[in-house]
Amino acid sequence: MNMEPDSERLAKILRRLTPRQEKVVRLHFGLGCKRSHSVGEMTAELGVSPALITGILDAANRRLTEAGVTMEELMETARDPAIAFRTNPRHRHRRRE
Repeated sequence: MNMEPDSERLAKILRRLTPRQEKVVRLHFGLGCKRSHSVGEMTAELGVSPALITGILDAANRRLTEAGVTMEELMETARDPAIAFRTNPRHRHRRRE
């Protein structure tokens, strides 16, 4: 089973981010997670300040904007669990059916 074009595009876009930015964006939008996380939840999970989380999201937003991607596109993708799940790097090496 191949990844659909939308999930391939999203995975390619997320690879433009630094690992930390990708982690925060995934948590924020619930990509590869069961749900989106608040800034407070990300602060507790990552052990950093809320200001740093906000700064990371801002930097990621700038990078994504430069790549021609809007946050609305990410939110729309996050609403499709099939795409959001398959873009999680932990699930890329799952056995193909």
